[in-house]
Amino acid sequence: MVQDVPRFPSVEEDLAVIVNEDVKASDVLLAIQRAGGNLLSSARLFDVYRGEQLGAGKKSLAYALSYQAQDRTLSDKDIEKIRSKIIRSLEANLGATIRK
Repeated sequence: MVQDVPRFPSVEEDLAVIVNEDVKASDVLLAIQRAGGNLLSSARLFDVYRGEQLGAGKKSLAYALSYQAQDRTLSDKDIEKIRSKIIRSLEANLGATIRK
């Protein structure tokens, strides 16, 4: 299958969240995808970390995110708006905190 080369660049970033051990990585991914909407072109889990500094019963999940619009180059403001929506959703629905 041949795909057209995108006319506008994608923006890549990583997002790491700390969640309770019983929260499934697939639930976090689904929340990211829903909140990211159509400008989130992909999201992929690339790391799971458990350690004393996170606290008992916690884990860190890191996702590689890619944003892309079909009709324009995304601005920093566009990306920040999507990222904020994703973070608010993760905090509200899964009790996640952003790992700095």
